[in-house]
Amino acid sequence: MNRRTLIIATAISLISTGSASFAQSHSHGGAKVISTPEDVQWQPAPAIFPQGMKIAYLYGDLAKHEPFTIRVMMPPHSVIAPHTHNLDEMLTIISGNLDHYTGPKMNPSEGLHMEAGGFVHLPVNMGHALKAGDSGAILQVSGVGPFGMTYVDPKDDPRHR
Repeated sequence: MNRRTLIIATAISLISTGSASFAQSHSHGGAKVISTPEDVQWQPAPAIFPQGMKIAYLYGDLAKHEPFTIRVMMPPHSVIAPHTHNLDEMLTIISGNLDHYTGPKMNPSEGLHMEAGGFVHLPVNMGHALKAGDSGAILQVSGVGPFGMTYVDPKDDPRHR
């Protein structure tokens, strides 16, 4: 599968799982407001993510060239294997902790331990991987779509298992 086809398939997968199903929000002078963590509506993550992860679509359409923000809930000790994105990605740890790896491999001696409040900017096509800590992690991911995710090793792609 070529890179363009994989990006399109990822976008379709994310859309078909409910990107239009946004968190409970309120209109306040034209602004979208999510008042509390309880207002965030979680659902199973698309098949491109490892099993057991959840996703919340906060803003935007991941298939379009527009800003988006999602949240990803990673269970304790879960791993998102080395992968790249077709866009600049801004990742903020909302709760929990994780180890963040850059590059094409998850070298344990090179992981950066990050806590809630931590932030990472990843340029287009920069390889990275994530491993949630003992309590799991909730991540907020923002960028300008369309969103695509390509695993460095195609065998790591959960859709091929």
